[in-house]
Parts: sequence; C-alpha cells; structure tokens
Amino acid sequence: MDDKLPFHSLEEGILLLKKEMESSSSFSISKILHILSGKGRPLLLILLSLPFCQPLQIPGMSTPFGLLIAFLGWRMSFGKSIWLPEWILSKTIPTNILENITDKTLILVRKIKPWIHPRINLMCRSPLIEKMNVILIVISGLFLALPLPIPLSNLAAAWAIFFIALGVLEDDGILVLLGYFIFFLTVGLFMVVTTHLKNIFSFLAG
Repeated sequence: MDDKLPFHSLEEGILLLKKEMESSSSFSISKILHILSGKGRPLLLILLSLPFCQPLQIPGMSTPFGLLIAFLGWRMSFGKSIWLPEWILSKTIPTNILENITDKTLILVRKIKPWIHPRINLMCRSPLIEKMNVILIVISGLFLALPLPIPLSNLAAAWAIFFIALGVLEDDGILVLLGYFIFFLTVGLFMVVTTHLKNIFSFLAG
C-alpha cells in the first residue's frame, strides 16, 4: 500500500473523488477504483462501510455491500490487486448518491481529524499484522452480509471495518486497535445471540 499517490490522507482522497464527480452524472465502479488506486483500497472499504455506520440503514443493501467488502479484503490478504467481474465494474452509481456518501464521510473525518496521527506503525506496516487486518475486514464483511435479525450487528461490523481501514490509510495504529476492539465486541455479540437462539430452540423442541 505504498504506491505513489495523488493524495496522502482520507480527506485528500475524498476531495479528489469529489472533484472528479463535478463533470459526470454517474460513476462506474471501474472509474472509482481507477481514481482510488493504491491507498484507495482502504478508502474504498471506508466508503462501502459508511452507509452502515449509522442506525438508519439502507434496507437490503448490507448483504451485497458486505460480500463486496469481504471479497476486496480477501484479494488484499493475498497481496493481489482489486479484481472484480466485468458486470460489477461496469455498474454505475449516480453522482448524487456517491456525493452524499462522500459528504458524510468528509464531515465525519473532519470531526475526528484532530485525533488522527501516525502512531504505532507496527499495526499498519507489519506484514503479519497487515494480513490480520484484512482477515478481520473479511470476517466483518461476512458478518455485515449475514441477513440475521440481530440488533446493532451491522452497525458494529461496519464500524470495525471503518476504523481498521481508516487506521491503515492514516498509519494510525490506535484506530486499527479500536477496530480490533469493535470487531471482538461484534464476535461476542454474535456468540451471545447465537447461544440464546440455541437455548430458545432447544426449549421449544423439548
């Protein structure tokens, strides 16, 4: 993720994308990936997770978005470039929807910007931990994709993805660790709910 880039932070990457949006009514997935090359991988994960980082979410969208996040994370875990089938690459997103997502991301980033600093470099640059980061993103993406009626599950999984990806993008190991913390809370939530469901089914069956 050390490619030479036209931007060095999340805010700069979003502003670059917004500038490109000015001359187009819609954006293809392929064009977004082209603009957000290199460190655009974690930026893309941030943009994909952001719609689910709020209590009111888009119905029916967590499964395709979660699977896409998991797929991108899986590709990154093997050090491979972002590859998607042509039918996905050719899909277009209306500029007004993309602008809404980027605007919300920009507002959030500017609010937390004073607390973002390069630190604990090990959590962002160590090859072994880089693998762990993307593995957690893959699992969180799968949690997001599961159509389970578990309160706050999508919210927790999305925030885990958001903070790990943001930490990697900004070289901030504290944010990555925060993402880890939220991830393990998500796992705990799934385990508790699953255990209760098993007990309920066992009681009903008995």
